[in-house]
This record gives sequence, structure tokens and C-alpha cells, in this order.
Amino acid sequence: MPWAHALFAPNYAFHLVGACLSLILWMICRRGPLSLRTLSWVDSAGLLGVLFLLKLDAYFDADPLSLLLVTNGALISHSVIVPSTVRRAFWISLLGALPDGAVVAVMSQVRQHSGSDVPTLDAVLWSGVAVFMSTLVSQVIYGLRKQVQAARKLGQYTLIMRLGAGAMGEVYLASHALLRRHTAIKLLRNDADGHGMERFEREVQLTSQLTHPNTIAIYDYGRTADGLFYYVMEYLEGVDLDGLLMVDGPQPPARIIHMLRQVCGALEEAHGLGLLHRDIKPANLFLCRRRGMPDLVKVLDFGLVKEVGSDDLSASRVHMVVGTPLYLAPEAIVTPGRVDARADLYSLGAVGYALLTGCHVFEGRTSVEICSHHLHTAPTPPGARLGRELPRDLCDILMRCLSKHPDDRFASARELRLALDACADAGRWTEDDAERWWMMNGSNMETARPRRDPSGLTGTQTLVTQLVDRVA
Repeated sequence: MPWAHALFAPNYAFHLVGACLSLILWMICRRGPLSLRTLSWVDSAGLLGVLFLLKLDAYFDADPLSLLLVTNGALISHSVIVPSTVRRAFWISLLGALPDGAVVAVMSQVRQHSGSDVPTLDAVLWSGVAVFMSTLVSQVIYGLRKQVQAARKLGQYTLIMRLGAGAMGEVYLASHALLRRHTAIKLLRNDADGHGMERFEREVQLTSQLTHPNTIAIYDYGRTADGLFYYVMEYLEGVDLDGLLMVDGPQPPARIIHMLRQVCGALEEAHGLGLLHRDIKPANLFLCRRRGMPDLVKVLDFGLVKEVGSDDLSASRVHMVVGTPLYLAPEAIVTPGRVDARADLYSLGAVGYALLTGCHVFEGRTSVEICSHHLHTAPTPPGARLGRELPRDLCDILMRCLSKHPDDRFASARELRLALDACADAGRWTEDDAERWWMMNGSNMETARPRRDPSGLTGTQTLVTQLVDRVA
């Protein structure tokens, strides 16, 4: 039959065998994860096998030009695409190109009956070019890859991908070389000034003193050879409360109590050590899904931490306001150098208000307008804000946290935590409720990303500026 004759003709048979070989190698790779050594052997066998079939095809077609072009193109392309050491690239290209001279010599003798050695010398020359170029390309590409890998290493840590960026630095997902665990690494921006470096160092030094399970853990701190500061912290999977509000809206009162209690525990330890956070906001509170506790809250970003009783010259002498306008306590605006733990409780009350209503306590077109509301405007009760009934005990707690004068608030994070424990809905958000929520909404949380458009973020960015004269 004509089709059978064409199928089993040498020039078609080699293509068929090559396709079958490629299919077999593909199936081997699809069976499961292979070691790097095994992949190297499969890659070498596949390349050399295909080149061998192409040489046979060129021989039967009496086409030395195609033989040389295909060999050179395949070897050089392989060096560009497949990462390989220079030594491996040399031996593979040598084995792939070396037979070309012999194939052309036999082709000249058998097919053309010519005694000229010119075609054979040409083949040897082009084979040498193929070996040289593929080795050179591999050396350049492999060298660049090594440089990139070195640039993405910080000691024992390898940077994998960027997770986010802020005003002071960038956060990367990283992996430890020996422990094989994921961590998060925060890098200080190259253009940071002396104050930024001081704040960065203070953040890691003070945070490392905290051991509460609801405070993010610090593993390491260092400086690269080119002077780049970084610190290593635990990697958290989940969503910050800003993303939670953006995707899921207001939360059930029982869940809010569950989350606020955990933040109170972290603040209780920090305040007990004489440390104020000064930037409590949804973006700095991270909701994690972990076995045994699907709704674990972690307090992040202690970059504005202040030690109670310390001389904060940068704030007290020039009246610098530090914090996020939407969550700033009134005294943090008027007397930022003399705030105490109750300022953090005001901010936490504003976070709870947002979680319960889906709205900020105060809103405005500018940071100055928002700060002015914190000083002079009474907050609207959550129930009145939504026009429906909400748990009275939780609303009263939040409104007390939002009192203008610190003496009217809870005296400590512990007192606030005990008040939350006494709410009727306390303990009603169970582990099963949390697990069920994560099963239904976990995939949506992956789309929750920090919003970076300044035009739509009035009052949500951390602020370190002089505002007191404009809002007092």
C-alpha cells in the first residue's frame, strides 16, 4: 500500500521513531517528581537520541548541509534553554557533534563516490564551531544564573518571590537552605535615610523581645555585604484584616470578639514590657489559618514602636504625628510624645468598629480632616451607623475605646480583654465555625491584596509628619 510504503521509508521512519522517543521521555517526566540527576540523564539521552536519528535521516537523504545546520542549531539552542554547567555542556555537544565528520565522510564515499576530503573537513570544522559555541553560551548563561541566585541569597536564605512593599521596605517569601522552611524577609529600601534605618533596626530589636503567640516571631536579623539591612520573620498564610474587610465585609460579632481578644493578648505583653505599637490598624493585623486554631491573629509591623518613658525626640520636640490617620488616638495628634498604652486601645477600638460596621469611625477627603474628626467629632454608635440592632455590650466596649480622653477608656489591654470575655457572644465563634468559613472563603482571600492607589487611600497609610498645627 502506498501509505505503508511511505510510512516505513527511512526518511519518514526516523521522524516517527523521534516522535515516539519524545513521547516516552515526556511520559517518564510525567510520572512524578524526578531528581536533578535523573532529569540530567533524561535530557542528555533525549538530545543525543534525537541528534542520532537526524544524522541517519541526513545520511539517507544525502544532505550534509541539513545535518550540520540541525546539529549546530540543536546544540546551541539546548545550551541557551537548559541550564547546565560548562563541563556538562562541553561533553554533550562533543558527543552530539563528533560523529558529523564520520557521517559526511561515509556519505561522500558511498553516495558521491568522491575522493575529496573537503566536505569532511567542513563537517569537522562546523562540529568544532558547534562545540565551542554551545560551551561558550552555556558558560555565559550559567554564569548569569549563578549571579542571579547569589543576588537572591541572604546568608542561608534564598528569596523566592516578593510578597508586598511598603514605605520603608519590601517583604519577600524566602526559604532557609538547611531547615527547608518558608520564612518572610523584610528588606530596607536602598534609598532609606538615617531615620528609616534607625526605625528599621528599632523594629526588629524591640519585636524580638516579644514572645506572645499573637505577635509575629522574629528569627534573624542581619546586613548584606553591600550594606542592605534585613530581618527574617515567620511566614504567615492567610489575609490581613484590611483584605478581609475588602473581600468579606463586616464580620459576625462573635468572630470580632475572638479576634480582638487575641490582639489584646499581644498588646498586653508589649505594654507590660513598656512598648507601644502606635500603628494598630487592619493592615497590621493578620488572620492566619492554622491547625487547631483556624482564626489565629498575628500583630505585625512594630516599626513605630515607642518605649514608654523614653525620650522620643523626633516626636516630642517637633510634634511629629506618627500612625495611621483613620486609627489615630486624639492625644497621638495633639501630644504625640506623651502617648501611653491607651492610645493603642483607641486604635484597636477603631479596628473593631470597622470590622463590625464595614465603615471607618471617621472619614474625610484629607488626613487633616480625618484627624480633626478624631479631636472634635463624637463617633456615631455602630448600631446607628448601620440602622439596625447590634450587640449592645460589644458596641459599648468599642465606644468606650473611642473615648476622646484616655481616662475614659479601658486602663489596660488586660481590662479590655476581660470586658470582651464578658460579652454575650464571647466564645460563640468556634473552631468549626472558623474552619467552615475558611473552606468557603479561603480561595477568595488569595485575591485580597493591599491596596496601593494613594488617591483611594486617604487616611490608611502610616503617617510620620507634622500635623498638629493644622488640626488643633
